[in-house]
Parts: sequence; C-alpha cells; structure tokens
Amino acid sequence: MFECCNLKLSELKHKSVYGSDGKKIGRVTDFIFRFTENKIALKSVVLGGSRVEELLEDVHVIRDKDPVFQLGCIDKVTDHVYLKTNCNSLQTTLDTGTITPEDMKLTKLAKLRVLDSDGLNIGNVIDIWFDTANKIWLVLGGGFVEETLERIGTRPNIDFLVPDEFIKSITPKEIKLKWSKFQLSATCEREYEKLKREVSSREEVGDSRAPQLRLTGAPPRGFV
Repeated sequence: MFECCNLKLSELKHKSVYGSDGKKIGRVTDFIFRFTENKIALKSVVLGGSRVEELLEDVHVIRDKDPVFQLGCIDKVTDHVYLKTNCNSLQTTLDTGTITPEDMKLTKLAKLRVLDSDGLNIGNVIDIWFDTANKIWLVLGGGFVEETLERIGTRPNIDFLVPDEFIKSITPKEIKLKWSKFQLSATCEREYEKLKREVSSREEVGDSRAPQLRLTGAPPRGFV
C-alpha cells in the first residue's frame, strides 16, 4: 500500500501517470476526499487528459469522464506516477460510487471558507500535507493566516498547518475549526519560536528543509 508520507498533494498534481503496460494514462488533475465525522481521508486520485480534451469537457462538448485510482494502485512515484494496473481496469468519475454525497474534490475543498470557532474567516485550504506518519494536515493560506505569519516575521515558504482533529464541522460551504482566531494566533507564535530554536540548533550547514509550522497541542493558557 503506497503511503503519502511527508508529501503535499501539490507535489503530485500535474504529474504524468503511466499504467503497468507502460502507456501514459493521463496526468493528475484533482483528488477526491471522503468526510466522515469531520475526519478527512484521501479516497482517490483524478486523472485528466490533454488540454484540448479538458477544454471540450469544460464547454460540455464531451462528457467529463476522467479515470480515477486509489493509492493502493500506485507502484512508485518519481518524476512521474507509475501504477500497478493499466487504464482499462480503472474506474471513472461517471461510475457509480466514485463520487458520493460524502465526497468532495480538492478543487471544491479549496474554495470553502475556513472559519474559527467564532465564525471569523481565517483563510482557505491551499494544499493537503501528509506527515511522516501519514496523518493528514490542512495547509492554510490567505487572509488572517498570511497576516499572522507576516506579523511574527516568518519566511514566505513556511506553511500554516492544521490537523484534522481541529475541525469542528465541514459543510458544502465552509470548514469550521474548534479554536478561535486568538487561540490560533497565540499558538502560531509559540510554535514559531519553537521552530526558530530547532532551526538554529541544526548542525548541518545549508540545510534546505522547508519549515512546517504545525498547530498542535492544547491552546495557550488564558485562551480556553
């Protein structure tokens, strides 16, 4: 079973996908997630065809019928994605059960507002990250998130990560978190100070690993 350990889905998007017969099937264009009890799970990967084919689908000249595959179908990932199976055995987005009312594509998820516990808009989901234990984290950007990162002086490539246990509810219109904007901001500052100490203590010269600012643990005292 292939696992997306320490991987952002943006790193898979647009990669070409080849079947077990060596033939190119398409390229990664989207991801389908399943939501159960406000937990997120990656259900399958959506493939697109050529730009002409995608354009014809967008203007409804041809039906939007894209192949999909689950992570278990992946053999390896390099500059391309290689599957253990061929194109003929893959389901498509038009097949029954491929996309259910409990499912949502990442392109749709990225358009949802992310609200704090008081209903204030704090940004949007710009990516999904799987940590080294294959746990899912939301990568947030825009609005309050960018303002907070700028205020505490972080570098532009630092990510604002939120684990799925911080999610209170998910609807077709929005994602609501369990923490307030002030709790998130205070925790962000605390985690950034911890991150700076970790970075400064690295012995390797020129370590290019991009920091990941994770919001974890209990809220700071005085915010509960």
